[in-house]
Amino acid sequence: MNGTREDFCRRLLDDDSPQYTLDPERLAARFVRYFRVSGRPSMRELTGLMEEAGFGTVEGRHLDSMKGVHVSAPGGGYNIYYRQDLWDGAAEHTMLHEAYEIIHETLCDMESNSPPERKVCREADRFAAAALMQPQAFSLAAERSGLDVLALQRTYRCSYASVTLRLAEVMEDRPLMTVLYEREEKGDPADWAEPPVLSATVVRRTRGFGSPATFPISGERGGVPRRGRPLSLGSLAERAVRYGSTQYAHEGGYAAIARPVLWKGRLAKVVVVAVPDSDRAVLGPQLVASDLPARRRQPLAAGPR
Repeated sequence: MNGTREDFCRRLLDDDSPQYTLDPERLAARFVRYFRVSGRPSMRELTGLMEEAGFGTVEGRHLDSMKGVHVSAPGGGYNIYYRQDLWDGAAEHTMLHEAYEIIHETLCDMESNSPPERKVCREADRFAAAALMQPQAFSLAAERSGLDVLALQRTYRCSYASVTLRLAEVMEDRPLMTVLYEREEKGDPADWAEPPVLSATVVRRTRGFGSPATFPISGERGGVPRRGRPLSLGSLAERAVRYGSTQYAHEGGYAAIARPVLWKGRLAKVVVVAVPDSDRAVLGPQLVASDLPARRRQPLAAGPR
């Protein structure tokens, strides 16, 4: 690996206007190129990069309420800590989240010798997702899987929320909607209440998808799904919860698939992916992978694009 954190930041200041320097997608692409990050970096690779490039030493620690934190180290650089009970995918994301914040702080120090004026947690999360799920490879994997969030989550070892968001970001030229419903409960699934109560934590749609207001996406309540709202009665996602199985429909101009996610035998999440009815063939690989019996009764031939 060539170059250091400070070299990278100096190049950012030389090459970019300030308003574009910290754009998460743009910065992630430059970070990947400059530090020669692999297509799917491992924990070991990222730990080595952080230490060799001068971001800081990396260590798992007991952190009560935070997934990660970085603190200034004597003699320059930082100590980067992630919560030691995180699974590898979450730890990798956390490491890159902290790297974005360190880059932000380094740029502020170089440009004005002053601390950052605001928190950048959301941008740091987007940067981490973009560095882990790099656009070219991710888009190919998404197409091959039939826009399958469950398959992509296994491949990239990122959270369902990150993958659901990333799918809409990377596939922005394809009309689609992604929705993730999650339980409010945390902790051991054995302690979860039944029946499950889920609400939308991620809702994204690309340009050209439109505003579906009827089944299969929106259910009896109607309207476009909104972040923070509960499952709508009669929606495809609600049916996936009720029956505990994958549900598929194409109606009202749209095709959608809703897939439950189980953790320790309990329903934890439901992922919904929808496309215009004319594009429903793109979901074919996902329907086959989900082993949905109804796929044999639902025509999948695509109409005009």
